[in-house]
Amino acid sequence: MGVPLRRSEHAAPMDPSLAAALRDADLGVRRGLVVLAESSPRWAEAFDGFAAALAPTRPAEALAIEHIGSTAVPGLPAKAILDVAIGQQPGSAPEPLHEWLMHAGHLYRGEADGNRPDRMYALELQPGVRLVNVHVLDHGCGQWQRYLTFRDHLRTHPAERDGYGQLKRGLALEHPEDRLAYVQAKTQFICARDTGTSEG
Repeated sequence: MGVPLRRSEHAAPMDPSLAAALRDADLGVRRGLVVLAESSPRWAEAFDGFAAALAPTRPAEALAIEHIGSTAVPGLPAKAILDVAIGQQPGSAPEPLHEWLMHAGHLYRGEADGNRPDRMYALELQPGVRLVNVHVLDHGCGQWQRYLTFRDHLRTHPAERDGYGQLKRGLALEHPEDRLAYVQAKTQFICARDTGTSEG
């Protein structure tokens, strides 16, 4: 890649069908805050609308789009932000997916680093209020599998889901304005079930 991708604070106008899918979907948390909401059936509907809105312009390098994290688990309290994983063709250049997401109205939030394993994008209908976090990573890589396996584990093990929900509620009270501390404090629970990991 010739020119490094740069983090953005201003997005292109959001694709109208994308905006329609996310409006009135029980989504939105001010950036940096940790506020949990009770599970909403609108979250799955919003993901379906998100994927459908992006489908007509989806580049060949985007092999799969998956709903991950806590909003993907019915009955689990969550920050009201969709986490979406986009699996890119391994070894592909980042530009096609980057241009696709930016044109649709995403903010670019940065490369993988010590705090996150993915290239990150975000959607906000109003500045500073996050509706969607998009995680771009190689399709089928270890982290991709962890996201899906942890999601599916919680979907099929209600006691584990409820225990995770109780943990999340306590951590949200401890770290209401420190998203990174909240995420890191969940790591032990997640890693203990690592055939799968997710940020939920």
